[in-house]
Amino acid sequence: MMRLGGTTVRIAWRNLWRHPQRTILMIATVAFGSWVILVMFGITDGFIGSMTISQVAENQGGFQVRAAAYADDPIPENGLSPEQVAAVTDALSGMRLSGIAPRMETVGMLRSAYGTDGVSLRGIDPAAETSVTKLDELVVGGRYLDGGGQILLSTELAESLDVRVGERVVVLAGGGSGSRAFTAVGLFRSTVIEMERVAIVAIDDVRSMTGLAGATALAVGLPSGVSVNPAAARAERLLADRPDVAVADYFDLNPLARVMISGATIKLIPFVLMISLMAGFGVANTAFYSVLERTREFGMMTAVGMSRRLLAGVILLESTLVAAIGFVIGGGIGYGLLLYLGRVGINFGALLKDFGSGFGMPTIIYTSTSGLYWVAAFSVVVFTAIVAAWYPARRVNRLEPVAAIREG
Repeated sequence: MMRLGGTTVRIAWRNLWRHPQRTILMIATVAFGSWVILVMFGITDGFIGSMTISQVAENQGGFQVRAAAYADDPIPENGLSPEQVAAVTDALSGMRLSGIAPRMETVGMLRSAYGTDGVSLRGIDPAAETSVTKLDELVVGGRYLDGGGQILLSTELAESLDVRVGERVVVLAGGGSGSRAFTAVGLFRSTVIEMERVAIVAIDDVRSMTGLAGATALAVGLPSGVSVNPAAARAERLLADRPDVAVADYFDLNPLARVMISGATIKLIPFVLMISLMAGFGVANTAFYSVLERTREFGMMTAVGMSRRLLAGVILLESTLVAAIGFVIGGGIGYGLLLYLGRVGINFGALLKDFGSGFGMPTIIYTSTSGLYWVAAFSVVVFTAIVAAWYPARRVNRLEPVAAIREG
């Protein structure tokens, strides 16, 4: 039976550094593979998490309850009636929620003294909205809404129409159903791209402009520690006797995001396999040539009584040591990068402005950090290195001392 004791480890370690350039090359190959795998996991998970967190905190809330017909044709006329709003609010009253905020949304035109632009007009209850999203914390100029006749504009929208705090604008609701003048009391800046085209007013103002008394959606906020999926599932059970309303989670509100996330996950698998093969090939190639160079040496060692199986174990141990060192270096650098990017984020604002709004993507992506990334990267890299060293080790295990000495 093969035993790898301290002496065997010392032999493997000595053999590695007899050719430092070759060993450093193997370590660098494994370190690069570890770094790439770790960073790709962190960016992919962080990308998904950033989208969800930004949308929940700045735009949509934990989940929303809408009229069943509104999902197919999102116009105010297909929204919730006052009776439905009251019934849903009462049905969810027993859940652990941070708040429920009614919204009335429609498309519209915003006109200032310097231009006109299309907007998504969102009517909110200013007090209730703060229990669902942090819209009030996004205000960077002026103040938050506190009554009717006031409007909040994104900094991008205000800049394009040259609107400043205190100036008046005119909003025409979709379909020409009504228009009204508003005073710009505040400017907000969101990391969610679609919020750049949203103008926010009091919900009663939108109701009076559209002639509708209900809401297009009820945004539901969840306190810290409450998971969205179980909460949305419970809300669906509580509303099961009301087929006229539907619970919409993040993916229901951003259908393209589901497709994009699924595609990103699937594409990550062959990428990880490719990196693994690259690292494995580097280790296998170097280990194989190392065995060829030491054929005579191995023959002499077996001739003096060293077990061929033990020699094969030394080869596997050399590859394992290289993989471990490379993983520690590459994984350490990669995880440090993830920790840094998890704090400062990666700004994709300029890249995502043209297409990101359709996916509900934020302009800043924060990477994710998890111990599972270490486990996944370590398993892939070390397993690949051991498999790559299997053939050279098998060749050593089959050496005949006399033939090996002649061949060497």
